[in-house]
This record gives sequence, structure tokens and C-alpha cells, in this order.
Amino acid sequence: MPGCYKAPGVMRDFGLLDRLGAVEAGVVTPPRYRPDWTPGTPRNEAALAVYSRRLADRVHALLDRDALPVVLGGDCGIVVGIALALHRRGRFGLVYLDGLDYRHDSPDVGSIGGEALALVTGLGGLLAELDGTRPYLRPADTVVMGLRSGDESADEAAAAGLRLIDAPAVADDPLAAASRALEVVEAAGLDGFWIHVDADVLDPQLMPAVDSPEPGGLSFDDLAAVLAALLSSPGAVGVDVAIYDPDLDPDLRGGRQLTDTLVRAFTTRQPA
Repeated sequence: MPGCYKAPGVMRDFGLLDRLGAVEAGVVTPPRYRPDWTPGTPRNEAALAVYSRRLADRVHALLDRDALPVVLGGDCGIVVGIALALHRRGRFGLVYLDGLDYRHDSPDVGSIGGEALALVTGLGGLLAELDGTRPYLRPADTVVMGLRSGDESADEAAAAGLRLIDAPAVADDPLAAASRALEVVEAAGLDGFWIHVDADVLDPQLMPAVDSPEPGGLSFDDLAAVLAALLSSPGAVGVDVAIYDPDLDPDLRGGRQLTDTLVRAFTTRQPA
């Protein structure tokens, strides 16, 4: 999404790398955003296929070094390349802190971000099978946290096997919600799990600088608590952050708070 590509620069400016003690791993430059669109396919599908393979190669190499990657987007389309990298390595789970990006097989699909979760769990076209097999991640190994109550795709996703924990349940008890998620992604047979964070999981009164603001989201404290609990698991292999749009955040206050939340989560986790 235009604007979101500036997010990594903002978080770097607020000292994310130094504050995490992280090592710069470089940039996978996204393709040019083109507004042209053929109904029934994601916008920029062919270019995103090339990009997703390049991102997968980069993430795969980092995991080979036993690093814990923090991938800064960009929009939720980055999940496709990440999931492809995980699929190449074994069987992994996913905790998806976001709305339910589960659109697929619809003429209304226009952006990969709105169907990213469907793609990585095996639904959709080209981007769902870049290595010739699908799914990258099994629905039964996937947890969505923070979706709003009444999401139109919730019944279909639950029937496919995804575990859904809505925003009110997370806000009511973030640690209990995280424990429910870990029951899925720490299961026997899994090689680990990835954490996806979309800034619009936050309440738009606190974080309006996102592409799809929805009322009833989490607080920064809720998000920090959940992330710290998830990152405390020895199964956590990486995290990505998407959809924060500096163009919608003139004083960059949202970017500062999002950066602070990530730092807080990492520094309060209890690694094994």
C-alpha cells in the first residue's frame, strides 16, 4: 500500500534497531505499486510473486543463522513471502494479530493485504502456491487474534480449522488469550511459529494511521502483553509488522507508540 513503505524508516528513526540490540538485515525492495487491476486477481500479482520469492529467500537465510527476524512492512502482503520461507523449512504455526484477511475467489478482491491469510492457508490463485504446493501453513496451525466480532468471514475460517480469538476476548485478558494461542502453535509436530502484527489490530482512536481502521481494537498495553507472552515461547521464530502508514500520521506519534510497544514486548518477554 502506498505510504506503508515508509514505516520501516519511521521505526528506525525511533531507534528500533538499537533499542532491540538488533542487527540490520537489509531491505527487500518492493515492486512499484500500480493501481491498475483485473477483477478477480490481486493487484500487482505477478510482481508480488517475484517479490515474495525474494523475501522468502531472505527470511530463510536469516532462519538458517538461528536469527529471530523482525520484518517491517509494508502491507500484509509480506506474510506470503514469510510463509513461503517457513513452508520450505517444515511445518510451522502462525499467530495472526489482525483482522480476518480471508477474502478469496471473489471479484471484489483487489489487494493482497485483504486476502493474505487466505493465501497462506491455501486459498486463492498464483500467490498461494509459489513453490507448486499449498498450503504454506495449515489452517489448523493458525490462530487469528484481535478480529472484530461479527466478521463476515469468521464462520468460513473457523470451519476451515483456524482458531479465532476476537478483540474483546484479547482485551479482557491478554495473557489468557495468548495462552489459548500457544496451545495451538506449540503443539507437537510443529517446528515453531511466526507472529504477524497488523497495526489495525489496535483501536483506531489510539492508532488511526492504518489502511482499514475498525472500532473495538486493542490498546497498546494489550498488544505489548500478548506479544511479550508469545515471544517468551521457545517456539517463536520471527515477527512481522505491517500496515502502519506514516502518511496518515503527521506528527508520527503512532509510529513512536508502535515502536515503543515492540521494544516493550521484546524487553519484557521471558525467554526460556
